[in-house]
Amino acid sequence: MSLAKALSHIDLKIDNLLLDANNPRFSELGEELISIPENRFAEEKIQAKTLEKMKTTMFNVGELKDTIKTVGFLPMDRVIVRSWKGGEGKYVVVEGNRRVTALKWLMQLHEVGKESFSDEEVDNFTNIPCLLLDESIAPAQATLILPGLRHVSGIKQWGPYQKAKTVFALRQSGMSAQEAAQSLGLSTIAANRAYRCFMALEKMAADEEFGEKTTHDMYSYFEETFKRPEVREWLGWDEPSGEFKSESNLREFYSWMVPADEESSAKLPEAKSVREFARIINDPPALQLFKSDSGTLRMALARYEAEHPEQWEPKISAATQALKGLTPDMLRAMSEEGEKFLQELRERIEKTIADRAALLGN
Repeated sequence: MSLAKALSHIDLKIDNLLLDANNPRFSELGEELISIPENRFAEEKIQAKTLEKMKTTMFNVGELKDTIKTVGFLPMDRVIVRSWKGGEGKYVVVEGNRRVTALKWLMQLHEVGKESFSDEEVDNFTNIPCLLLDESIAPAQATLILPGLRHVSGIKQWGPYQKAKTVFALRQSGMSAQEAAQSLGLSTIAANRAYRCFMALEKMAADEEFGEKTTHDMYSYFEETFKRPEVREWLGWDEPSGEFKSESNLREFYSWMVPADEESSAKLPEAKSVREFARIINDPPALQLFKSDSGTLRMALARYEAEHPEQWEPKISAATQALKGLTPDMLRAMSEEGEKFLQELRERIEKTIADRAALLGN
């Protein structure tokens, strides 16, 4: 109820709205986030740079701009703002940065003549009904909860890393796991998993050797890790401390997530590789092959499957029977996607045979 009481209606001009230069969305761009001092938010270059970041295709602001251009700006969800701490008369957008970006973009196009809008449309695009957050009476976590309610469990969801970062920030502010989850519309289980993954990624980011190679995209590796009990156990996950205790295995794991040099690829080239790694982790010969300088995950899996034919032979047999069952009519009617699947299957078979030949020294 204290959050509801802290919001009041206010009508503002678009020029008085400042985009959040430290928007959590920007971590999706894969760049290192550098916190910009609030008193510089209103600087023309900083707002211009923020606007350009928001206009990237990743955030789909272009689609939103075109929608507003077609049907007008419909404030079904109010833009939420707070008073700018750097001076009077300006307000920082707490929730609604995409919408404000789209409106500013439209007005930029109008001002240079690339678009021409009527006086009524200009009025619609520049006079914005907002909700003003009174931070003096709002909960301390309000600026996290308000956008989180919309983007963690609502419209235009944040990515996994952004969700986890918000959960972590709420937990660090003093909220319990359940309170943080409820504030963002998540289950406690999902919030706890996100919290663990974020801490694991932060530990890698703090590592002297691998920290500078750590990116937000690697969050997905730890998502897969926590889904695989055998990988968690191998890394020595300790729930009370919230850390992986097997330091040697952990650093080895880090090394497989990043390429050794610019000309090579990582041993675990993508997050889903962790699923396949889980299959060989308790098989010493396959694991040793994977760890070797020339070993790859594909080679290790080939060895593992050769030693465990019951794991793959029935599947190959079933696929063979399915191919035999394709009639001439079915082949003629096959879609491009179906043909692509067959080609990928053929390539995989050829690579598997080549891997076996390499293992046997042929």
